[in-house]
Amino acid sequence: EYEKFALHFHRWMEAETMGMIKNALVVVLAAFGLPFVYKRFLTLRAIDPTYVAARYTAGLLPSYTFEEDEFYSADGAPAHVAAQRKAGFMKLAESFKMGPKGTAKEAEMADGLSDIRFTDTNRVPFQFQKIVRENLKVASIVEKSEGPVLTTIDGEEMIDVSGSYGVNVCGYDTYKKLMHQGWLKIKDLGSNVLGPVHPVINEVIKPLREITGLDEVSFHMSGTEAVMAAVRLVRFNKQRPLVVTFGGAYHGWWDGMQPGPGNERFTSDVLAVKDMSEASMAMIKARASEIAAVLISPLQGLNPGKPPPSDLVLMDSAMRKTNNRMQDYTNWLHRLRKVTAELDIPLVFDEVYTGFRMGQHGATEFYGMGPDSGLGPDMIVYGKTLGGGMPVGVVCGKKELMHRFDKKHPLRVNYIIGTFSAAPMTLGAMSAFLEWNKKSKGLYENGQKKTDEFILSCNEEFKKRELPMRVDSLTTVWTVLFSQPGRYHWMYQYYLRSEGLALSWVGTGRCLFSLDFTDEQYEQVKQALLRAGKRMQEDGWWWDGSAEGEKNLTASTIKGKMSYEMVTKMVGVRK
Repeated sequence: EYEKFALHFHRWMEAETMGMIKNALVVVLAAFGLPFVYKRFLTLRAIDPTYVAARYTAGLLPSYTFEEDEFYSADGAPAHVAAQRKAGFMKLAESFKMGPKGTAKEAEMADGLSDIRFTDTNRVPFQFQKIVRENLKVASIVEKSEGPVLTTIDGEEMIDVSGSYGVNVCGYDTYKKLMHQGWLKIKDLGSNVLGPVHPVINEVIKPLREITGLDEVSFHMSGTEAVMAAVRLVRFNKQRPLVVTFGGAYHGWWDGMQPGPGNERFTSDVLAVKDMSEASMAMIKARASEIAAVLISPLQGLNPGKPPPSDLVLMDSAMRKTNNRMQDYTNWLHRLRKVTAELDIPLVFDEVYTGFRMGQHGATEFYGMGPDSGLGPDMIVYGKTLGGGMPVGVVCGKKELMHRFDKKHPLRVNYIIGTFSAAPMTLGAMSAFLEWNKKSKGLYENGQKKTDEFILSCNEEFKKRELPMRVDSLTTVWTVLFSQPGRYHWMYQYYLRSEGLALSWVGTGRCLFSLDFTDEQYEQVKQALLRAGKRMQEDGWWWDGSAEGEKNLTASTIKGKMSYEMVTKMVGVRK
């Protein structure tokens, strides 16, 4: 009897123990598993779907090329419109023929310069690239600048509205002076004495600390490199893995911070979330203990949540819009600053493009987040606009975020260094630029006023002439947009070039005015926009199917046609 009792008791104890273990597992799962699942749910809800779609479709989307018959009627335009377009295209191609010097130099460079292959038709949907590349050569070779006017090797003049990809704030003639002044500051040492620093460095550090209200400054060689340094610094000092960015923002070409198109690497530690979204705010709050920093690209105020131009954007055929939500975006930034401060998440402003452009002291000043506002970021990254004509990257940050070694753990080091960081010539040019900036408040105010007048005047003329387009701006940065769907909006950039404008791209891209533009040059740019628009219209590229007997052209019909093209390519019907 005793043995039976002992056996039953042992089995009962085993059952009770297993029950306790199961209950404990349930408690553990409830305590840790449910929060984990909830946080992942909030993350999925906040993630910008554009980047997810881009990653999974990039390897599936087949390449195909339009031959001549389809090139001119890809939107379903009738034969007479296609013929009209072809005649216009051939006439346009004549204007793109380079002179003898340019032709020879372009051929020489194209054979060994891979960059040209990328930039030559990068802003053209891939289906159209073959014929465009054969007929429209856009790799300008210039040898002189005077104000915003560039002169090619063949003596042709163009007004530059690209601003050298954002570098040109002051005007090219001013940069020539700044670089000369910078050289005079350091010429006794020389431009390539590296390691020791020239005392001119204090003429850079002091004003940057005053402008930003931040404690320390770190020097690098480019905006991309400075972003890399900033991200490594916040991860190291906060000991957290995640960085949050917002959909449409560009933070350089480093694959560690480029979660969307153009990057083959899977960036699981970068969360690109929806801009101005409550879902994003909820995710940031829930995962605060994992987030090393939230990065802001202030240029998003022009078009929150929208990406820079790419094949994916140009192909979607939809009307490109900016949002009249400047105050809303400002309020969003202020709220985000308060939330990140409460949660001890560093807020990083990427001012590589906007620094010293969106106002005398950049975007923080423009959005009311300067050093005296109580809303200033914990770190600011500068680049191209600060260099005074030299390549540069700069990180300004709070002292506790700028450490590159761990005092408690000597083997834990954050290795960030660069051979040409704080090079004497770069420091000299930066010093000269900051001296210029300190005296140039009136220039900034006038540039903003003139740009506003330009935008208003252009839009009045577009409406009067019934051109399906408009322009919009954020300070002296401006963009061209279209008011009807179409598959050939990208052609407008070629007509603008034909009308004497030097630019990198239009559509959803950015153009800008440097602060040396004259009233006459503003007017010349406006007239170029109008002439190019008229030619686009006359050559049939903005056909909308509204004539009697035609079917209206909509974004849906264009997307349907593109989907059909891709499917027929994938199944082998299309070559």
